[in-house]
Amino acid sequence: MAEKIIFVMRVVWLPVLLLSVLSVVAVAEDKVEAEDKVEVEVEDKVVTEVKVIEKPLHSAPHQLVQDTTIKVLTALNAGLDPVEEPEEFVAELSVILDPVIAFDYIAKGVMGVHAKQASDAQVKQFAAAFKLGLVTTYGKGMAGFSDFEVEVIAPDQPLAEDQRRITVTQEIRGPSETNQVFYSMARNRQGEWKMINVLLNGINLGETFRGQFAAAVDKNGGDVGKTIREWGKG
Repeated sequence: MAEKIIFVMRVVWLPVLLLSVLSVVAVAEDKVEAEDKVEVEVEDKVVTEVKVIEKPLHSAPHQLVQDTTIKVLTALNAGLDPVEEPEEFVAELSVILDPVIAFDYIAKGVMGVHAKQASDAQVKQFAAAFKLGLVTTYGKGMAGFSDFEVEVIAPDQPLAEDQRRITVTQEIRGPSETNQVFYSMARNRQGEWKMINVLLNGINLGETFRGQFAAAVDKNGGDVGKTIREWGKG
């Protein structure tokens, strides 16, 4: 199970935390044509090349996923190292990801029924620990990736004006297989689209971590506070 979780972490967070360099490519006659290949040497000196397909999507949540990917890649192209500089890595990406990912909402969902036993301060504490764990675990596992392509799939129809939820599909195409990632996006009262969950090949990330949190609470004899303090340290 642990190996599966690591795989999910590495692939699911790829579009928003991708540790590589943007290479925009032409993908169709009616798409914006541009190609800029850059290579980065990762920790083990293996050169990783990633292609992110950029195109107009005519949908705010779809465009948000694509734009966030590009922003992250641009930031990481400066040479930020998640292994050698974990605090700087998290801080830099937080500036980009905090407006996009509803970490507090996701963290509260991961806590499930146990969230009712926690104070607002504890929920925020867990949200911070949860985000840190996601980013650092992902970063350390990225050295194994190379030669793949990422693309947000355009929606079949325009969004309704009052639409508040939608699933954004993104494909990650590697040398031997293609994985589809499904982002659950929700629009808040301020009209901002936020990512609230992710599914990969039938694996629900929110449910997976909720099960882990519940198991940890049971192991700690029902002590939610202790579980929060220990999250990500084991």
